[in-house]
Amino acid sequence: MRWKTPLLWTICHISRNWTQIIEYNWFEFGKDEDGNDLPKTVISREYSSEWKLGDESYYPVNDEKNGKLYERYKTLADAEKKVIFGGRLAEYRYYDMDQVVDQALRKAREILA
Repeated sequence: MRWKTPLLWTICHISRNWTQIIEYNWFEFGKDEDGNDLPKTVISREYSSEWKLGDESYYPVNDEKNGKLYERYKTLADAEKKVIFGGRLAEYRYYDMDQVVDQALRKAREILA
């Protein structure tokens, strides 16, 4: 089966009203036991919306409570010697994906240098 999207994850398709789309068959489990593409696929789309009081916050809010929580996470992360944390997880804050990709490329250059 030919999948619906050219990549696992497509961000900000300007001609659509969604902000990102993920096609799960691009993951390893999109194949059968012989390595053939599955006959069907699953796609999810994310739609943006303005946050309103009472909505769940999907990203950390920069306040004292989350600042303290980040410090606890950072202490635990710094103790891990065989793990490289990056992006939103590493800094416990919101980043646009272009910023995350830039950080990842910089970190890769640093490690590989």
